[in-house]
Amino acid sequence: PEQDTMTFSDGLTLNRTQMHNAGFGPLTDLVFAFANQLLPLEMDDAETGLLSAICLICGDRQDLEQPDKVDKLQEPLLEALKIYVRKRRPNKPHMFPKMLMKITDLRSISAKGE
Repeated sequence: PEQDTMTFSDGLTLNRTQMHNAGFGPLTDLVFAFANQLLPLEMDDAETGLLSAICLICGDRQDLEQPDKVDKLQEPLLEALKIYVRKRRPNKPHMFPKMLMKITDLRSISAKGE
């Protein structure tokens, strides 16, 4: 893939200018920086899918009526990611926490986009 482009799941590829013009505006640079931070983690499809699910199923979202139930849904996903990452990278125990820290980074970008 070209540098300074982002390819979406449907195959659409946009460069920085196109993303800015497509509505990302000032968030464009933050999104590219976040994507560049993910690259060194060398996440496979399973890790990406689990981390995405963990981001989506989060009990501390605003206006949830039963956040504790959402947290319970998230627990097995966290455990699955932890086990998978540790089996895939037995010599890199820091990888699971590094991946979880990306959720915080993503939330920071999301807050700036509100």
